[in-house]
Amino acid sequence: MEIRTRSIRSLAYRCEEFLDENGKPRSISYPNSLALCILDALFMTGSHPTAIDNVIERYTARHGGTDGAKSLRYSIAAAGGSEKWAREVICNLKPAHTQPGAMLRAEVVDRATRLMADHGIDTVDDLLAAVGDEPSTGRHANEVARAWRELPSQKSGISWRALLMVAGSDHFEIDHRVRGFFGWPFGSYPRMTDNEVLELISATADYLDVDDRVVKQIVWQISHRRLRPDPKRKELVLPHFLDDELDEEPDWWPGTYDPEVRHEADEWASIFEPEYRAAPFESDEAFEFQRAVEPRRDLAPADEDEPDWASPYPLPGTTGAAPF
Repeated sequence: MEIRTRSIRSLAYRCEEFLDENGKPRSISYPNSLALCILDALFMTGSHPTAIDNVIERYTARHGGTDGAKSLRYSIAAAGGSEKWAREVICNLKPAHTQPGAMLRAEVVDRATRLMADHGIDTVDDLLAAVGDEPSTGRHANEVARAWRELPSQKSGISWRALLMVAGSDHFEIDHRVRGFFGWPFGSYPRMTDNEVLELISATADYLDVDDRVVKQIVWQISHRRLRPDPKRKELVLPHFLDDELDEEPDWWPGTYDPEVRHEADEWASIFEPEYRAAPFESDEAFEFQRAVEPRRDLAPADEDEPDWASPYPLPGTTGAAPF
């Protein structure tokens, strides 16, 4: 599928909401605190963004915004365990899953800090260095990624990918939610392939003059509902056949109804739906003559053999119900 100007502008418009006036991203990221990365990633799934923000704000109010994984573990131990820490520090008792008897997510956080300690990881830079360019999922996944997915209720790998996103990693996994993000607004029916998604992201990053990683982060966090676009924001309306240069609108687009453009569209549509296209007439006189001699269907007499129950109104003395 060819990447069109319309698709690039649509994606750019959705990303611009999360870029400031200087083009810097306003997406969720914690480059200076692995502790906040772990908290955000493990509380993301199944939670409203406001609830995640509250957890981050409560922890930051106690310990600041530069803690590593080791400091997060010390915070849990100082509180007297994960349950007391969940009650007193982050004020969040959300379970790891919905089954009865599930452990708290705070306990999963504690186990994640032990995992990081086992691999000698304390800062965001340590995490990015340990992950490197190795795959984060699949048979050949990184050792740290495999260990993370062995944490309780983390087999899907969503929280691991969320961890990499907020840590600023270049990893970008195209899962079902990311594919769903690139739907009808981008003219991709059927859905785009992974290579086409990456091509569109790269073209949009060039258009916005930002790094590819910025667009990937915004796309991933919107599709996984970590970022919530403003529902009151004005919808972007573009010409349907916008395929020209990015710096200007096409000359043929007048912004109003154009009979010639509509005629071309009718011809294109007739390829797919010929049975719904009216027969052409050589002149207006021929068209008016055809209308005069052709009986109007709504005024034509009813078929004499038509059963009574098929009539739109009931006969006198009947209920009008069909005999079946």
